[in-house]
Amino acid sequence: MKKELIKYFFCFICLLFCFISCTTNLPATFGKPRKIVLLTNYREKIENQIKAILEQNIYTVQPEPEFLIKYEPLENIAPFLKFHLIFIIGTIDEEPINTLINKYQAKIKSDTFGLFAFSEPWAKGQKVLVFAATSHELLETGLKRYAPRIQKTFQEYLLTYMTQITYERGYDKRLTKQLSDNYNYILKIPNGFKINLKYEPDGFIYLVGHNPERSIFLYTQAQELELTRSRLIAFRDSLTMRFYDGDFVYQLLTRAETTLFNNVVAMKLIGVWQNNEIIVGGPFISYGFNNNHQFYFIDGVLFNPGKKKLDNLNQLDAIIHTFKIGEKN
Repeated sequence: MKKELIKYFFCFICLLFCFISCTTNLPATFGKPRKIVLLTNYREKIENQIKAILEQNIYTVQPEPEFLIKYEPLENIAPFLKFHLIFIIGTIDEEPINTLINKYQAKIKSDTFGLFAFSEPWAKGQKVLVFAATSHELLETGLKRYAPRIQKTFQEYLLTYMTQITYERGYDKRLTKQLSDNYNYILKIPNGFKINLKYEPDGFIYLVGHNPERSIFLYTQAQELELTRSRLIAFRDSLTMRFYDGDFVYQLLTRAETTLFNNVVAMKLIGVWQNNEIIVGGPFISYGFNNNHQFYFIDGVLFNPGKKKLDNLNQLDAIIHTFKIGEKN
């Protein structure tokens, strides 16, 4: 009887899912944007995989996990329907998985597992992922296979969210136009940031914002650069030595990865900068890429001692991603 009641409850929830997703008056999401509510009855079986996919530490001096995971049993879905990010993991015969992906049952049985994404099912701007397997013994194997897609889906959501809140009150059109009029690129400059052109003759332009202290610099050269970790770190150090009073990359807490930056192959650095002269440091994020025989380097730096820093670093990442080549404002 109890199982039947639970099943009917989930059928109701899923009917609500179908109804709400067809309306425009969705409630607002709430909670921390990096927090994922993970609904599953197999925490012990999958926790190590989830840590590897979504909880890798990013060093902002102190380690901070990329996403914050809150585990809940499947039957406890109701209180979390308005969270930004929901990840449902289980077998195809469990509710609400059975109802949510009912039309894909044949495909899952053929492939043994599947991953499905839903946008705004229960709240505005929400993302829900459902990973289902034909049996719980296959969950670990399936999560390994879909790890890049899972990570990318949540990363793209976070970037979109941070972009929205960064520019919800607009941006400085005058300064943005000043950049686009003088260079072959555009970067949307948020309100409150200022341009410093002190080193403009050297091709180095940087933007400064306060509360917390943030800066973004842009550098271009008419010669391509090899996109390797060691080459990019050395290149960044050469710039910050000249223009940032001797800052340098603390390599032990910095990672590099090949990625796509606005559909162009790029090398991404994310980690920690230091300055031994004035004994300060903090997190940074950089992208270097080649385009039309030119090299572009865009870098965001944060200084916010004593505070958690990853959300502010993600906001710098959102600003950097407004960069486009050969466009006018």
